[in-house]
Amino acid sequence: MRLAAKISRLFGNLFRRQRLESTLDAELRSYLDEMTERRIRAGIAPAEARRLAMLEAGGLAQVKEGVRGAWLGNGIETTIRDIRYAGRALRRSPGFTAVVLLTLALGIGASLTMFSVMRAVLWRPLPYRSLSGSS
Repeated sequence: MRLAAKISRLFGNLFRRQRLESTLDAELRSYLDEMTERRIRAGIAPAEARRLAMLEAGGLAQVKEGVRGAWLGNGIETTIRDIRYAGRALRRSPGFTAVVLLTLALGIGASLTMFSVMRAVLWRPLPYRSLSGSS
């Protein structure tokens, strides 16, 4: 698939989710109706045919989740949902939020300090002339 088509599909999946859901529902209904009709033609009662079609398809919720998992951009949507949830949880408990922010600040500061020290001491060449003979 070309890059432009992938990008177009990604934005379509992200911003037209309602249309995708309704299309998925219609496809699953059509599949179940077809399976039911096939069983009715085989001589099974309509109610039993529908039940057997539902059993063969598996749980519709599981089928929908499997299809949603394969959609392009699903990871982005999940990440955005997780970030929103984390924001709401942090807004509900300001004391915990302060501790989290302080811990992050200290961790980032300590990492930056250690990297600066390691760079200055170990990775930067010493300011001496080379002893390899070419002076």
